[in-house]
Amino acid sequence: MKSNFKKKRIIFFLPVFKLGGASESITRLSKFLIDQNFSVLLISIGKNSYKKYLEKIGCDVYEMKSKRALFSIFSLRNLIKDEINKEYLQTILISNIHYANLISLISCINLSKVKIILTERSSLSELNIYNNFFRFLKNKLVFFLAKYFYRFADLIITNSKFEKNFIINNFNIKNIKYIYPPSISKINKGNRLKYKINCLKKIIYVGRLSKEKGVITIVEALSEIKDKFNFTFEIYGDGIEKDNIKRFIKSKRLDKKVIFKGYNKDRNKIFKNANLFINASWFEGLPNALVQSINYNVFPICSKSPGGNFEVIKYGKLGLTFKPGSSYELKNKILIFLNKNLKLNPKIRHKHLKNFTQTKSNQEYLKTLKNLK
Repeated sequence: MKSNFKKKRIIFFLPVFKLGGASESITRLSKFLIDQNFSVLLISIGKNSYKKYLEKIGCDVYEMKSKRALFSIFSLRNLIKDEINKEYLQTILISNIHYANLISLISCINLSKVKIILTERSSLSELNIYNNFFRFLKNKLVFFLAKYFYRFADLIITNSKFEKNFIINNFNIKNIKYIYPPSISKINKGNRLKYKINCLKKIIYVGRLSKEKGVITIVEALSEIKDKFNFTFEIYGDGIEKDNIKRFIKSKRLDKKVIFKGYNKDRNKIFKNANLFINASWFEGLPNALVQSINYNVFPICSKSPGGNFEVIKYGKLGLTFKPGSSYELKNKILIFLNKNLKLNPKIRHKHLKNFTQTKSNQEYLKTLKNLK
Protein backbone atom coordinates (compact mmCIF):
# COMPACT_ATOMS: atom_id res chain seq x y z
CA MET A 1 0.00 0.00 0.00
CA LYS A 2 2.80 2.43 0.82
CA SER A 3 4.21 2.16 -2.69
CA ASN A 4 0.86 3.37 -4.07
CA PHE A 5 1.50 6.85 -2.67
CA LYS A 6 4.33 7.27 -5.18
CA LYS A 7 2.40 6.17 -8.27
CA LYS A 8 -0.40 7.44 -10.42
CA ARG A 9 -3.04 4.82 -11.21
CA ILE A 10 -4.23 4.90 -14.82
CA ILE A 11 -7.50 3.08 -15.50
CA PHE A 12 -8.34 2.46 -19.15
CA PHE A 13 -11.97 1.61 -19.88
CA LEU A 14 -12.58 0.14 -23.32
CA PRO A 15 -15.74 -2.02 -23.41
CA VAL A 16 -14.75 -4.06 -26.48
CA PHE A 17 -11.08 -4.93 -26.09
CA LYS A 18 -10.65 -7.11 -29.16
CA LEU A 19 -8.00 -7.21 -31.88
CA GLY A 20 -8.01 -3.84 -33.61
CA GLY A 21 -6.66 -0.31 -33.82
CA ALA A 22 -8.02 1.14 -30.55
CA SER A 23 -6.93 -1.87 -28.50
CA GLU A 24 -3.48 -1.86 -30.10
CA SER A 25 -3.00 1.84 -29.35
CA ILE A 26 -4.04 1.44 -25.70
CA THR A 27 -1.83 -1.63 -25.29
CA ARG A 28 1.23 0.23 -26.63
CA LEU A 29 0.50 3.21 -24.39
CA SER A 30 0.05 0.93 -21.37
CA LYS A 31 3.46 -0.64 -21.95
CA PHE A 32 5.04 2.81 -22.09
CA LEU A 33 3.30 4.00 -18.93
CA ILE A 34 4.38 0.91 -17.00
CA ASP A 35 7.96 1.68 -18.01
CA GLN A 36 7.44 5.25 -16.71
CA ASN A 37 6.45 3.93 -13.24
CA PHE A 38 2.70 4.36 -13.60
CA SER A 39 0.30 1.67 -12.37
CA VAL A 40 -2.14 0.54 -15.08
CA LEU A 41 -5.52 -1.20 -14.92
CA LEU A 42 -7.48 -2.09 -18.06
CA ILE A 43 -11.22 -2.72 -17.83
CA SER A 44 -13.30 -4.32 -20.56
CA ILE A 45 -16.77 -5.79 -20.84
CA GLY A 46 -16.18 -9.42 -21.64
CA LYS A 47 -12.94 -10.91 -22.92
CA ASN A 48 -9.80 -8.83 -23.38
CA SER A 49 -7.91 -10.27 -26.36
CA TYR A 50 -4.63 -8.78 -25.10
CA LYS A 51 -4.96 -10.02 -21.52
CA LYS A 52 -1.97 -12.39 -21.46
CA TYR A 53 0.41 -9.82 -22.91
CA LEU A 54 -0.88 -7.00 -20.70
CA GLU A 55 -0.49 -9.06 -17.53
CA LYS A 56 2.97 -10.13 -18.66
CA ILE A 57 4.16 -6.50 -18.89
CA GLY A 58 2.77 -5.68 -15.45
CA CYS A 59 -0.75 -4.36 -16.09
CA ASP A 60 -3.84 -5.37 -14.16
CA VAL A 61 -6.75 -6.59 -16.28
CA TYR A 62 -10.39 -6.82 -15.25
CA GLU A 63 -13.06 -8.33 -17.50
CA MET A 64 -16.55 -7.31 -16.44
CA LYS A 65 -19.28 -9.86 -16.96
CA SER A 66 -22.09 -7.44 -17.90
CA LYS A 67 -23.95 -8.48 -21.04
CA ARG A 68 -24.53 -4.91 -22.19
CA ALA A 69 -22.48 -1.75 -21.72
CA LEU A 70 -25.40 0.07 -20.06
CA PHE A 71 -25.56 -2.57 -17.30
CA SER A 72 -21.91 -2.02 -16.41
CA ILE A 73 -22.43 1.38 -14.73
CA PHE A 74 -22.71 0.10 -11.18
CA SER A 75 -19.90 -2.46 -11.61
CA LEU A 76 -17.60 0.22 -13.00
CA ARG A 77 -18.51 2.59 -10.17
CA ASN A 78 -17.66 -0.04 -7.55
CA LEU A 79 -14.36 -0.81 -9.26
CA ILE A 80 -13.38 2.86 -9.29
CA LYS A 81 -14.34 3.24 -5.61
CA ASP A 82 -12.03 0.34 -4.79
CA GLU A 83 -9.22 1.98 -6.75
CA ILE A 84 -9.69 5.29 -4.93
CA ASN A 85 -9.43 3.48 -1.59
CA LYS A 86 -6.01 2.12 -2.57
CA GLU A 87 -4.71 5.66 -2.10
CA TYR A 88 -2.57 6.11 -5.17
CA LEU A 89 -0.88 9.43 -5.76
CA GLN A 90 -3.66 10.12 -8.26
CA THR A 91 -6.37 8.01 -9.89
CA ILE A 92 -7.10 8.81 -13.54
CA LEU A 93 -9.84 7.14 -15.55
CA ILE A 94 -9.29 7.21 -19.32
CA SER A 95 -12.40 6.20 -21.19
CA ASN A 96 -12.57 5.42 -24.89
CA ILE A 97 -15.39 6.08 -27.43
CA HIS A 98 -18.62 8.01 -26.88
CA TYR A 99 -20.94 5.48 -25.21
CA ALA A 100 -18.15 4.32 -22.88
CA ASN A 101 -17.41 7.96 -22.08
CA LEU A 102 -21.01 8.50 -21.00
CA ILE A 103 -20.93 5.36 -18.85
CA SER A 104 -17.70 6.57 -17.23
CA LEU A 105 -19.06 10.03 -16.45
CA ILE A 106 -22.27 8.63 -14.95
CA SER A 107 -20.32 6.01 -12.96
CA CYS A 108 -18.11 8.69 -11.43
CA ILE A 109 -20.83 11.10 -10.27
CA ASN A 110 -19.76 12.52 -6.88
CA LEU A 111 -16.44 10.63 -6.98
CA SER A 112 -14.29 13.75 -6.72
CA LYS A 113 -11.02 11.88 -6.14
CA VAL A 114 -10.89 10.46 -9.65
CA LYS A 115 -9.83 12.51 -12.67
CA ILE A 116 -11.69 11.72 -15.88
CA ILE A 117 -10.17 11.88 -19.36
CA LEU A 118 -12.48 11.13 -22.27
CA THR A 119 -10.92 9.99 -25.53
CA GLU A 120 -12.64 9.87 -28.88
CA ARG A 121 -10.92 7.21 -30.98
CA SER A 122 -13.69 7.26 -33.55
CA SER A 123 -15.77 10.26 -34.57
CA LEU A 124 -18.98 11.50 -33.00
CA SER A 125 -20.00 12.26 -36.58
CA GLU A 126 -20.79 8.56 -36.90
CA LEU A 127 -23.93 9.24 -34.83
CA ASN A 128 -25.33 11.01 -37.90
CA ILE A 129 -25.23 7.70 -39.80
CA TYR A 130 -28.05 5.20 -39.26
CA ASN A 131 -29.96 2.58 -41.24
CA ASN A 132 -33.22 2.30 -39.29
CA PHE A 133 -35.48 4.34 -37.00
CA PHE A 134 -34.29 2.61 -33.82
CA ARG A 135 -30.66 3.40 -34.66
CA PHE A 136 -31.67 6.98 -35.45
CA LEU A 137 -33.26 7.41 -31.98
CA LYS A 138 -30.34 5.71 -30.23
CA ASN A 139 -27.72 7.84 -31.99
CA LYS A 140 -29.60 11.07 -31.33
CA LEU A 141 -29.89 10.17 -27.64
CA VAL A 142 -26.17 9.41 -27.34
CA PHE A 143 -25.29 12.69 -29.08
CA PHE A 144 -27.64 14.67 -26.81
CA LEU A 145 -26.23 13.05 -23.67
CA ALA A 146 -22.65 13.59 -24.84
CA LYS A 147 -23.37 17.26 -25.50
CA TYR A 148 -24.57 17.62 -21.91
CA PHE A 149 -22.20 15.34 -19.98
CA TYR A 150 -18.85 15.93 -21.73
CA ARG A 151 -18.47 19.28 -19.96
CA PHE A 152 -17.92 17.41 -16.68
CA ALA A 153 -14.74 15.69 -17.88
CA ASP A 154 -11.39 17.03 -16.69
CA LEU A 155 -10.02 16.69 -20.22
CA ILE A 156 -11.06 15.40 -23.63
CA ILE A 157 -8.48 13.91 -25.99
CA THR A 158 -9.25 13.23 -29.64
CA ASN A 159 -6.98 11.42 -32.08
CA SER A 160 -7.45 13.89 -34.92
CA LYS A 161 -7.73 17.63 -35.48
CA PHE A 162 -11.01 16.98 -37.26
CA GLU A 163 -12.63 15.48 -34.16
CA LYS A 164 -11.23 18.15 -31.87
CA ASN A 165 -12.80 20.87 -34.03
CA PHE A 166 -16.05 18.93 -34.35
CA ILE A 167 -16.47 18.73 -30.56
CA ILE A 168 -15.49 22.38 -30.04
CA ASN A 169 -18.00 23.54 -32.65
CA ASN A 170 -20.87 21.30 -31.51
CA PHE A 171 -20.33 21.07 -27.73
CA ASN A 172 -18.74 24.46 -26.95
CA ILE A 173 -15.99 22.75 -24.92
CA LYS A 174 -12.51 24.21 -24.36
CA ASN A 175 -10.72 21.58 -22.22
CA ILE A 176 -9.80 19.52 -25.26
CA LYS A 177 -6.68 18.56 -27.22
CA TYR A 178 -5.71 16.08 -29.91
CA ILE A 179 -2.96 13.47 -29.74
CA TYR A 180 -2.29 11.25 -32.73
CA PRO A 181 -2.19 7.52 -31.86
CA PRO A 182 1.12 5.57 -31.79
CA SER A 183 0.59 4.03 -35.21
CA ILE A 184 4.23 3.21 -36.03
CA SER A 185 7.31 2.39 -33.98
CA LYS A 186 9.74 3.77 -36.55
CA ILE A 187 9.77 5.34 -39.99
CA ASN A 188 10.67 2.81 -42.65
CA LYS A 189 12.90 3.51 -45.61
CA GLY A 190 11.08 4.51 -48.74
CA ASN A 191 12.48 1.85 -51.05
CA ARG A 192 9.90 0.03 -53.20
CA LEU A 193 10.03 -2.59 -55.92
CA LYS A 194 10.03 -1.19 -59.44
CA TYR A 195 6.57 -0.85 -60.95
CA LYS A 196 5.94 -2.78 -64.15
CA ILE A 197 2.99 -1.81 -66.32
CA ASN A 198 1.72 -5.32 -67.06
CA CYS A 199 2.60 -7.05 -63.79
CA LEU A 200 0.09 -8.35 -61.26
CA LYS A 201 -1.11 -5.53 -58.97
CA LYS A 202 -1.59 -6.36 -55.30
CA ILE A 203 -4.39 -4.32 -53.71
CA ILE A 204 -5.01 -4.68 -49.97
CA TYR A 205 -7.54 -3.84 -47.27
CA VAL A 206 -6.63 -4.03 -43.58
CA GLY A 207 -9.27 -3.76 -40.87
CA ARG A 208 -12.44 -5.07 -39.28
CA LEU A 209 -15.07 -6.60 -41.56
CA SER A 210 -18.11 -4.56 -40.57
CA LYS A 211 -20.57 -2.48 -42.58
CA GLU A 212 -19.09 0.90 -41.70
CA LYS A 213 -15.70 -0.16 -43.09
CA GLY A 214 -17.08 -0.15 -46.64
CA VAL A 215 -15.46 -3.31 -47.98
CA ILE A 216 -18.49 -3.84 -50.23
CA THR A 217 -17.74 -0.47 -51.85
CA ILE A 218 -14.19 -1.63 -52.63
CA VAL A 219 -15.41 -4.90 -54.15
CA GLU A 220 -17.99 -3.05 -56.25
CA ALA A 221 -15.32 -0.70 -57.61
CA LEU A 222 -12.90 -3.53 -58.40
CA SER A 223 -15.61 -5.49 -60.20
CA GLU A 224 -15.78 -2.63 -62.73
CA ILE A 225 -12.12 -2.99 -63.69
CA LYS A 226 -11.61 -6.73 -63.32
CA ASP A 227 -11.27 -7.25 -67.09
CA LYS A 228 -8.98 -4.26 -67.62
CA PHE A 229 -6.20 -4.92 -65.11
CA ASN A 230 -4.47 -7.95 -63.66
CA PHE A 231 -4.83 -7.66 -59.88
CA THR A 232 -5.46 -9.50 -56.63
CA PHE A 233 -7.37 -8.06 -53.70
CA GLU A 234 -6.19 -9.28 -50.30
CA ILE A 235 -8.43 -8.72 -47.27
CA TYR A 236 -6.69 -8.72 -43.87
CA GLY A 237 -9.12 -8.83 -40.97
CA ASP A 238 -12.24 -10.53 -39.68
CA GLY A 239 -15.72 -9.59 -38.55
CA ILE A 240 -19.46 -10.16 -38.68
CA GLU A 241 -19.78 -9.05 -42.32
CA LYS A 242 -17.37 -11.67 -43.68
CA ASP A 243 -20.07 -14.00 -45.05
CA ASN A 244 -22.00 -11.13 -46.65
CA ILE A 245 -18.80 -9.88 -48.28
CA LYS A 246 -18.04 -13.37 -49.60
CA ARG A 247 -21.50 -13.64 -51.14
CA PHE A 248 -21.13 -10.22 -52.76
CA ILE A 249 -17.73 -11.17 -54.17
CA LYS A 250 -19.25 -14.32 -55.67
CA SER A 251 -22.11 -12.34 -57.21
CA LYS A 252 -19.53 -10.08 -58.89
CA ARG A 253 -17.50 -13.06 -60.10
CA LEU A 254 -14.38 -11.94 -58.29
CA ASP A 255 -13.78 -15.24 -56.45
CA LYS A 256 -10.46 -15.88 -58.15
CA LYS A 257 -9.12 -12.37 -57.52
CA VAL A 258 -10.02 -11.94 -53.83
CA ILE A 259 -8.12 -13.64 -51.01
CA PHE A 260 -9.20 -13.57 -47.35
CA LYS A 261 -6.08 -13.50 -45.18
CA GLY A 262 -7.67 -13.15 -41.73
CA TYR A 263 -6.09 -11.17 -38.90
CA ASN A 264 -2.30 -10.82 -39.12
CA LYS A 265 -0.04 -8.97 -36.66
CA ASP A 266 2.94 -8.99 -39.03
CA ARG A 267 2.66 -5.67 -40.84
CA ASN A 268 5.72 -6.45 -42.95
CA LYS A 269 3.98 -9.49 -44.45
CA ILE A 270 0.80 -7.51 -45.04
CA PHE A 271 2.33 -4.54 -46.83
CA LYS A 272 5.31 -6.23 -48.47
CA ASN A 273 4.97 -6.12 -52.27
CA ALA A 274 1.57 -4.40 -52.05
CA ASN A 275 0.91 -1.73 -54.67
CA LEU A 276 -2.24 -0.08 -53.36
CA PHE A 277 -4.02 0.23 -50.00
CA ILE A 278 -7.71 1.15 -49.84
CA ASN A 279 -9.71 2.46 -46.87
CA ALA A 280 -13.43 2.89 -47.63
CA SER A 281 -14.85 3.66 -44.18
CA TRP A 282 -18.00 5.68 -43.63
CA PHE A 283 -16.36 7.20 -40.54
CA GLU A 284 -13.02 6.81 -38.81
CA GLY A 285 -10.97 7.83 -35.82
CA LEU A 286 -7.42 7.84 -37.10
CA PRO A 287 -6.77 4.47 -38.77
CA ASN A 288 -3.42 2.88 -37.89
CA ALA A 289 -3.49 0.81 -41.09
CA LEU A 290 -3.66 3.94 -43.24
CA VAL A 291 -0.60 5.38 -41.49
CA GLN A 292 1.18 2.04 -41.83
CA SER A 293 0.50 1.90 -45.56
CA ILE A 294 2.32 5.21 -45.99
CA ASN A 295 5.10 3.99 -43.70
CA TYR A 296 5.57 0.97 -45.98
CA ASN A 297 5.38 3.28 -49.01
CA VAL A 298 2.17 1.66 -50.25
CA PHE A 299 0.08 4.27 -52.03
CA PRO A 300 -3.28 4.83 -50.30
CA ILE A 301 -6.74 5.68 -51.53
CA CYS A 302 -9.16 6.49 -48.71
CA SER A 303 -12.67 7.77 -48.22
CA LYS A 304 -12.97 11.42 -47.25
CA SER A 305 -15.03 10.38 -44.25
CA PRO A 306 -15.51 12.15 -40.90
CA GLY A 307 -12.38 11.56 -38.82
CA GLY A 308 -8.67 11.59 -39.44
CA ASN A 309 -8.30 10.04 -42.91
CA PHE A 310 -7.68 13.32 -44.70
CA GLU A 311 -5.08 14.36 -42.10
CA VAL A 312 -3.17 11.09 -42.50
CA ILE A 313 -2.73 11.59 -46.24
CA LYS A 314 -1.77 15.23 -45.57
CA TYR A 315 -4.87 16.65 -47.21
CA GLY A 316 -4.26 14.92 -50.53
CA LYS A 317 -0.46 15.21 -50.75
CA LEU A 318 0.04 11.56 -49.77
CA GLY A 319 -2.90 9.80 -51.38
CA LEU A 320 -6.23 10.10 -53.16
CA THR A 321 -9.72 10.39 -51.70
CA PHE A 322 -13.29 9.58 -52.73
CA LYS A 323 -16.77 10.14 -51.36
CA PRO A 324 -17.76 7.46 -48.77
CA GLY A 325 -19.96 4.81 -50.36
CA SER A 326 -19.25 5.89 -53.94
CA SER A 327 -17.85 2.88 -55.79
CA TYR A 328 -17.91 4.99 -58.97
CA GLU A 329 -15.54 7.61 -57.52
CA LEU A 330 -13.35 4.91 -56.02
CA LYS A 331 -13.14 3.08 -59.36
CA ASN A 332 -11.99 6.28 -61.06
CA LYS A 333 -9.34 6.93 -58.40
CA ILE A 334 -8.05 3.37 -58.75
CA LEU A 335 -7.79 3.88 -62.50
CA ILE A 336 -5.89 7.15 -61.98
CA PHE A 337 -3.44 5.35 -59.71
CA LEU A 338 -2.94 2.44 -62.12
CA ASN A 339 -2.69 4.51 -65.28
CA LYS A 340 -0.40 7.21 -63.89
CA ASN A 341 1.74 4.97 -61.68
CA LEU A 342 1.37 7.36 -58.74
CA LYS A 343 4.01 7.35 -56.01
CA LEU A 344 4.42 8.99 -52.61
CA ASN A 345 6.68 12.03 -52.35
CA PRO A 346 9.61 10.78 -50.20
CA LYS A 347 10.37 14.09 -48.45
CA ILE A 348 6.74 14.87 -47.59
CA ARG A 349 6.18 11.27 -46.53
CA HIS A 350 9.13 11.11 -44.14
CA LYS A 351 8.42 14.46 -42.50
CA HIS A 352 4.69 13.76 -42.10
CA LEU A 353 5.16 10.29 -40.58
CA LYS A 354 6.98 11.83 -37.60
CA ASN A 355 3.56 12.91 -36.33
CA PHE A 356 2.42 9.30 -35.89
CA THR A 357 5.34 7.61 -34.14
CA GLN A 358 4.96 5.84 -30.81
CA THR A 359 7.62 8.10 -29.31
CA LYS A 360 5.76 11.31 -30.13
CA SER A 361 2.35 9.98 -29.06
CA ASN A 362 3.66 8.48 -25.84
CA GLN A 363 5.50 11.65 -24.87
CA GLU A 364 2.36 13.71 -25.46
CA TYR A 365 0.35 11.42 -23.19
CA LEU A 366 3.10 11.41 -20.57
CA LYS A 367 3.20 15.20 -20.47
CA THR A 368 -0.61 15.34 -20.28
CA LEU A 369 -0.86 12.84 -17.43
CA LYS A 370 1.93 14.45 -15.42
CA ASN A 371 0.37 17.90 -15.75
CA LEU A 372 -3.20 16.84 -14.92
CA LYS A 373 -4.17 18.48 -11.63
